Amino acid sequence: MVSAISEDSASATASGQCEVVKEELPAGNYILVAVEIDTTGRRLIDEIVQLAGYTSKGNFQQYIMPYMNLNQAARQRHQIRVISIGFYRMLKSMQTYKIIKSKSEVAALMDFLNWLETLLAKQPNKEGIVMLYHDDRKFIPYMILEALKKYSLIDRFNRSVKAFANTCPMAKTFLGKHGIKNCGLRKLSMLLAKSKDGNSTKEDEHENPEGNSSITDNSGHKNQKQGAFEGSANVRAKMVYEMALQLIESESTESPESFESPESSESSEAEVKLLNAVRPFSQLLSSTILELKDQNHSLGRQNSFRPVFLNYFRTTLNYRVRAVKYRIALAEHGFTLKSLKAIWSDKRKPGLELVLTAIDSLKTEETAELLDLLDSYYDPSKTTIKPRCKRSGNGTRRRNRAKGAASSKNGAIGAGGDNSVPDSATKPGGRPRRKRNNIRNNILGPQNTEKGSPKAEMKTSTPKSMSIKPPSEFADI
Repeated sequence: MVSAISEDSASATASGQCEVVKEELPAGNYILVAVEIDTTGRRLIDEIVQLAGYTSKGNFQQYIMPYMNLNQAARQRHQIRVISIGFYRMLKSMQTYKIIKSKSEVAALMDFLNWLETLLAKQPNKEGIVMLYHDDRKFIPYMILEALKKYSLIDRFNRSVKAFANTCPMAKTFLGKHGIKNCGLRKLSMLLAKSKDGNSTKEDEHENPEGNSSITDNSGHKNQKQGAFEGSANVRAKMVYEMALQLIESESTESPESFESPESSESSEAEVKLLNAVRPFSQLLSSTILELKDQNHSLGRQNSFRPVFLNYFRTTLNYRVRAVKYRIALAEHGFTLKSLKAIWSDKRKPGLELVLTAIDSLKTEETAELLDLLDSYYDPSKTTIKPRCKRSGNGTRRRNRAKGAASSKNGAIGAGGDNSVPDSATKPGGRPRRKRNNIRNNILGPQNTEKGSPKAEMKTSTPKSMSIKPPSEFADI
């Protein structure tokens, strides 16, 4: 989708979706601010854990205490986790094992807005702020707007920020002629750093024809050259800003020696070039808000199909991926569970087939599978289709163990089927049985069982007439 100004510029299609009319960012003098976030997950219902911004005039960084815990992938990615000490929850670094100072979400957002307003106040000739981010899913703008919407801060945010600019399609456009397909932030920053040291991008592609970086990094998310942890949003925000400047310089006709680094540059010539380069890839804030509303409506339509694909989500990963694909395809075309039921009630299965055939994103076999699944769900006389899963080797071993346990209950244990002789008595390596201590040993203590001793033989039972006599010292008492 592309940009728009207001809801009047969005026209509803026949399928119920929202079509947004493109409008480019007006020419002007803007401040470029790179923004990055750390989150508890990769969904819109997740929360921001760290919010960071970077520009040539300063930077902002603040940890946020979320209400939910980080999932396993987020803990590995950002190396932080939520711990509980008594009644208090706090963030802890998995690298330094120290408690991280954090704030509430609303306090962190207020500090972020104050920082943006201070940047504009120090440069009165600027018309607004354009935020840079590097993400092909638009996840970062959506998460920031969702957080601002919870506290009714979008209007205040709109007074400072005019647009979002994605550097990911810009990098693909600039580096596409070199055959580089992977434009991830980490690999792209390493490629540009290597080309800045004296090697061109074409030489890198000659060494690695598949378009992947040939530089090995054994420290995980840690860049060996910079020595900074790339799982932190504060580090990635700086990387986005510097990577965009280096990308513009690599396309410039000027020599690399005449280019000044972002830290030592006093003039705004590099920022002006960057602003002109990101303008075609920018999107007005109002259009981003409209897209977020459309995404929320699409998620609502997807959730309506959850009862249909409930059995798919309870099985293997392959079926879960297919269920997500079917839900997204139906929601993007404006269908809900009730609308498809109305079509089925009117025209039955042929009506559903006519509707599903118009979805171009589905293959022929996928359309047939989805048609049979929906028809079995709507038709009360049919049984809902359940996916068939192949059992793994572990399941086979479990069945064998269960079968052996069942045979043992039927008395088929022991050598030759004799249930009076245990396997440990016939098979080598069996666990020996523990001998219980008799009553005499419990009362008088262990006996001498050394070889050659007259008392080596132990009695296994105590006579009924046996009585314990007290010592002679107590006989006269």
